[in-house]
Amino acid sequence: MNCPALEPDGCRLTIEPRFTTGSSLLTLVLAGELDVHTVEALCESAVQQIASGNRHLHLDLASVTRCDNASLFVILGVRHALHAASGHLDLVAVSEPVQQAIARNGLGHVLHT
Repeated sequence: MNCPALEPDGCRLTIEPRFTTGSSLLTLVLAGELDVHTVEALCESAVQQIASGNRHLHLDLASVTRCDNASLFVILGVRHALHAASGHLDLVAVSEPVQQAIARNGLGHVLHT
């Protein structure tokens, strides 16, 4: 997905799907600001992947420069949706802003990083 959430000066969040070679494991690579204004793109991308039959997702958050509370709760929603579909969600390469948001909200026990 190229630039699903836009501001006048350009892209605030990009989401790039990448399949692991020789596997059906999908990683969504996020870059930019993950907040109330851009999180809808993550939600739409995850729903699209689940509808396509992908039940095991990784979120690569290494390049996320901002993460607010709303975003974490959308990630929790995606996690619950995947579990309901007998799948799972793993957070990989979590950036410092995301780690801080997880700690601030006391979600470390739920969103293992």
